[in-house]
Amino acid sequence: MLKIAIHLSIALVLSALQTSDVFGVDYPDSSLVRNIVKVQELLYNDHFVEADSATQELIERYPNDPSGNLFRAIGLLMEMCDSEENSRCELFQAHIDSTFSKTKRVLDTSSTVVCAWMHLYRGHAHAYRSLWEAQFGSTIAAIKGSRAAKAEYERGLKADSTVYDLYFGLGLYHYWKSAKAGLLRWFGIINNDKEKGIAQLLLAVDSSLISREAARSALIWIWLDRNQFDSAIAVAESMRGEHPDGKSFLWPLAKAYWKLEQYNNAADVYNYLRILLEKNPGNYFNMVDCDYWLYRCYNRLCQEDKARHIAQRFSLYVKEIPRETKNRQRNKISYLKKKAR
Repeated sequence: MLKIAIHLSIALVLSALQTSDVFGVDYPDSSLVRNIVKVQELLYNDHFVEADSATQELIERYPNDPSGNLFRAIGLLMEMCDSEENSRCELFQAHIDSTFSKTKRVLDTSSTVVCAWMHLYRGHAHAYRSLWEAQFGSTIAAIKGSRAAKAEYERGLKADSTVYDLYFGLGLYHYWKSAKAGLLRWFGIINNDKEKGIAQLLLAVDSSLISREAARSALIWIWLDRNQFDSAIAVAESMRGEHPDGKSFLWPLAKAYWKLEQYNNAADVYNYLRILLEKNPGNYFNMVDCDYWLYRCYNRLCQEDKARHIAQRFSLYVKEIPRETKNRQRNKISYLKKKAR
């Protein structure tokens, strides 16, 4: 019994020391920031296995810190969205839950700057669960989650307004809440906070510790939504150069070129996307998207031989497409089938 008590005492002391080291006045320290940025670089390059290993190492190194759980959850969601498959849902939800439980413990005993970071992590946990709901679950749950995320970010700013990473989350909320409000915004029921959201994202790009690339990536989609296609292309091409194995910037990049009627450039991007997708076509959802837009690009360019080749190439794998993908991509598959005849 005495040995058990001694071991428990030692464990508690070590845990307390570890917590003290991690959540000091300089939180997050430069080592933690470097590790989180490293994980993000892997994710932006679609190196999901390596990113997952890196987040597991982060959890082992800082077991009391919720950032490892949060970024493992983010990596799992990015992988699921990339493949258009809800394949790792249980693990994703488990790490979101761990983020909430760890942040709650830290919030009870920490300084204002640490509390601000815990609210950031909690906000992100709500936000990424909301994104999961939007992609694979319930629209109502997604809306509730986004509001919960906003509330956490605002609590973070009240705790410490110099944690500029909070503006990344708030910027996303303010812009897309306004962009999707439609008539509610027109009638004045919901404020138009688009400009406020953009300003907050630009602040995150300029001043945040771990959210600069995420904010830049978010701005690509915002410039696209605002029909500022040159701005979308400039940011997307820059990020493409920095993360050559990544696909997430390529979709809005190709779309921006298409909108500008630069069909050669759009086709180049879709062809590059397709090369990356061939390594792991998954459920073929994205492959169908690529071939559909490639056909349309070559059709607009009056390059009928290339367009016909795309349709014939599609016919080689159409039987491999799972039923769920066929249902979700019904119109594009029907279009390509007609062109392949």
